[in-house]
Amino acid sequence: MGRHKLHKPRAPRGEGGQPTEWFGTAFHSVLGRLHLDVRRSGNGILITSSPAEIDGAPASWQLRLRNDDGRGLNETGAVLKAGRGHVYSVSDEPGAKTVLAFLPSHPDEGVGTLARVRTSEGPDGDVVFERSAERPMGLWAEAGENLLRIVPQLGPDAPPADGVDDCLPCPGCYRPVYESSSSHTLIGAGPMPVIGLCRLCAGCSTLRSLRQADVPVDPQQRAALETAAAAMA
Repeated sequence: MGRHKLHKPRAPRGEGGQPTEWFGTAFHSVLGRLHLDVRRSGNGILITSSPAEIDGAPASWQLRLRNDDGRGLNETGAVLKAGRGHVYSVSDEPGAKTVLAFLPSHPDEGVGTLARVRTSEGPDGDVVFERSAERPMGLWAEAGENLLRIVPQLGPDAPPADGVDDCLPCPGCYRPVYESSSSHTLIGAGPMPVIGLCRLCAGCSTLRSLRQADVPVDPQQRAALETAAAAMA
């Protein structure tokens, strides 16, 4: 998967000082920044991997985990935190099965994969990775630890979350920014306003990290980051 560095993750706090969301970023020597976002969504958990692979193409993957009195969510958090391989059954159909799998044993040392896999029965059954996200094991462990901190805040009175949560990519780092996120920021500077920067990009932390990590940066992203830096100067 190439050389990578970890950006120190942040966990915005909700009532009582407990986190309601968390995100972290891995800096990859070829692919750039790999984001992982964990947050409360209704009475469940939403994990967003950006970028990920969906049907073989790069995209943002929103994985919704529903609450079953905390048992399944706590198991998922413990698996990610400990770096253990695990398979969850998602659906069974005649002649096929879909599972969600966490695979820590990647050919590149220290990298784990979360994947939605569809398998067909029979000796020549196909195995199709419908969706997958590769991240350093340390980032998965941080995600699992913070998932476990969010689960106790999911009460029976929380509304169910159905469908896809609306979000827009931060123009400075492409991290998904949700309307409910405390990191949503509006910056107006220069001839064109930069809208929807996450708080790390708005505060220039991303630009400083990129200069230290020596990773590739998209020209449009660099322009947004430098606009934010000029506004903060």
